[in-house]
Formats: sequence, structure tokens, C-alpha cells
Amino acid sequence: MHLILLLAATLAAKPAASIETTIRGTAQPLRVELLKRNADEKWEGVARRGLTAEEKRVRFDGLEAGVYQIRIRGAAEGEQLARKIIIGSRDARRLEVDITPFELTGRVTQGGAPLGPAALVLRNDELQWTATLPVAADGSFHTQLWERGDYFYSVKSTKLTKAFSERTRIAGASPVRLALEVPAGVIAGVVRDAKSGAPLPGLSVSLMTRLDEEERHVQTMTDASGAFRLNAVRDGQQTVSISAGDHLEPEPFVFDFGPAGRTRELDIRLQPGRTIPILVLGSERTPAERALVFSLVDGVLRARAFTDEDGRANIAVPEGETATLFAIGPNGGFGVRRVTREERGERLRIELPRAESSLSIQARTTDGQPMPPFSLLMRYNGEIVPPEVGEALTEAIGLQLATSAESEAMLRNIPTGSYEFWPYRTEAEAESIVASGATFAAPIQVNVRSGENRIAVKFKSRT
Repeated sequence: MHLILLLAATLAAKPAASIETTIRGTAQPLRVELLKRNADEKWEGVARRGLTAEEKRVRFDGLEAGVYQIRIRGAAEGEQLARKIIIGSRDARRLEVDITPFELTGRVTQGGAPLGPAALVLRNDELQWTATLPVAADGSFHTQLWERGDYFYSVKSTKLTKAFSERTRIAGASPVRLALEVPAGVIAGVVRDAKSGAPLPGLSVSLMTRLDEEERHVQTMTDASGAFRLNAVRDGQQTVSISAGDHLEPEPFVFDFGPAGRTRELDIRLQPGRTIPILVLGSERTPAERALVFSLVDGVLRARAFTDEDGRANIAVPEGETATLFAIGPNGGFGVRRVTREERGERLRIELPRAESSLSIQARTTDGQPMPPFSLLMRYNGEIVPPEVGEALTEAIGLQLATSAESEAMLRNIPTGSYEFWPYRTEAEAESIVASGATFAAPIQVNVRSGENRIAVKFKSRT
């Protein structure tokens, strides 16, 4: 009897939710996919069915609670439509979908001239399905779509060094017409060794275009002759940065694109500096592959490099200067190592301590009100961490060096040690703190111990 009751309880605990979908508006065979949104906000396939021309109803049973989408596909690329649906653990949901085909036509141009042949990739903004459309030599495209809405599109062409991407809205009565203009800006150049004049291949070239309300980032590499080319560059302030582990990084090149000019040729010469061979070890004393290492002098970034599969890399530091090497592990944690003026030749070890701590900084005014948002410049164990390295920490391990809407900064997966913080609101303020060598006392100081650490900081209210 106990065994029978246990078996019945087990069967009752299985997922019992279902989704039944009825499709109208088309007489062709269909493919129907069921996808579920995971913890990373991505859609994962759960099941799929094929329907004949006569079948227009599909049912999915035994589902767990969650957010799902029903994705319906026809024969052509643009014949796609999706609907989001939320179900509980024992819901039996019914969904009716009407397919209303419409014509989409348009043209892709660059500088007013047709850009073709090419490929136009449409991605639905919310439900993330994609369709690839051919673009003819005259820049025109034509297809049938099943769904209007917001889209992210990419134009791929042999005339472009990188695909050009932007957002658009597809709306209105059929036929819907789109005019897609690819910017005509071009940035090209050659990178050479400043002493020998030899070309430097395989270097990372980064472009940041600052628009009115956002930034756009693009990367490329120098070829065998040290040359690079970026086209489809939008109007706005341009910042070109070069990364070379065994050469010192130059100051970023900053200039504007607009009606007065949309082309720039750069002849870039990199100083070789002094090469320091390094070995980065993780918390288990094993080589840390793809660790990111920065070379800093007085808080100013001078070079960066990634370690290989053996945790090794070469990085440049200026001749005759003391430098700091800052390493960020691929799976969290960061470490610091000083390099004296005389050190060279022998491989230096940078060990990444265990990242087993967290720090919450809660900011309030003296009268108990939340502070307006601000960023934090950090010093770790006596070494300044400039904003460029702070951004890398944010990207690599989610370090939050800025306060949230609740006036809290949360630093997770950090090692124990001495931490100091200077609040700032503008890049100029951060540069001023770094340039001063942070000689004035940091208003926020804390010794982080293993586990969770919390501090409250009060700032004088402004009247």
C-alpha cells in the first residue's frame, strides 16, 4: 500500500501544464516550435511539430511553469510569427493565432548609392527569431512577412569590412517600404613599430562612436601588412584605440565625423617599451587561460594582453619606470603585481587569490535620503584601478562600480584585502583623481574579509 501511494504521489508531481494552439490564415504546411525562456533571458527549444496543410491545431503537454513562445514557420524565410505565453504549473492554455501576410519591400544604400549584392538579416527584437533576405545588385529587396514590430537588422556585404547593424520598426499597411541607409564613414590606417618601422600584424583596433544618447563599439584586427580598415562608420565623435601586448598603447585617437568630413587615414607608430614575460595562475595554482592583464603606470593604462592556454603572455611596460600589472581571471578574481625599473627577462608570476567575498556599499545623505547615482574609482591593496580596468572588471565578473537606483554599489566575487573608493560623476573627475595619484584620503575605506561585507556611507546633504 505504501509503495502504491508513493508511486501515485510521484506521478501527481510531474508537470501537468499544456498549451494548445489553433492557427488560421494560411493553407500551407507549417513547422511549430515551442521555446522556453531560461534564467539568462535566452530562448531554448523544448519541442517541435510539423503540421500538414490540413492540420491547423497543435498541443504541447507535460510542461513546467514558465515563460514560453510558440514560433510558427512557413516555407519562406520571412514566413515566421511568434507569440509569448506565460503558464503556471497546472495551466491548460489555449492560443489562437491569425496569420496575416504582408509585403515588405525596400532598398539598401550607402552614401546614396545602391549597396548590393548583400544579405539583410532581420531579427525580431523581443522573440529573437531571424530571417535572412537577399539584396539585389541595385540594393532592392522584397519578401513576404507575417509579423510587424521592432527589429534589429544587419547588412552583410563584401563592400563592408564589418556587418552594419541598426534597429528599425516594420509597421503600416501592405506593402511596407523600408529605406535602409548604411553610413559612408571610413577609418583606415597602418600600425608600425616606432623604432624599426616594421608593420605590426594581428593587433586589436577598437572604434567607439559616441552618438547623442549612446555609444557604438566595433573591433577589427591589423592584417599581415599592419593595415586595418573600418567602414560604415556613423557620424559622431570617434575614438580609435590600439591594443598590443608587447608594445605600449598610444593615446586614443579622437576626432569627429559629420558633414565636414567622413574619412580619416591614420599612420600609427607604437613604442616597443620593455617586454615583461608573465605567468598568471588561478586560485588553484593552475595556469589561467585567457586572463586579461593590464600594464599601468601611475594609474594610467599603458598596455594589455591575454594569456595563452599555459597562462603565459608578454606585456610591455615603459623603459625605466616602475609599473603595476593587474590581472583579471576568466572565471573571476583579480591580482596585482609590481614591476620595478630593473626587472626584465625572468617570467613574473601573478597569482589570483580566491574570489570568495562580496561588498555592499549603501550610500545615503546625512538626512537619510538616497544619493543621486555616482561611479566609484577603486584602489585595491594600495594600487589604483583606473576606469578602463574597472570597465573590464564589470564585463568579466560583474563588478558594479556605480550605484544603482537604490544608491547601492554591489561588488561580488572579489578577493579579501584593502579597498578604497573615491566617488565621481564625470570622466574628468576620475582623470583628476588618477592624475593626483589619489594622494588625498579616500572617503570610503574598508578591509574586506571572507564572506559578505556591508558598509553604509553618509554624504553631507546639499542645501
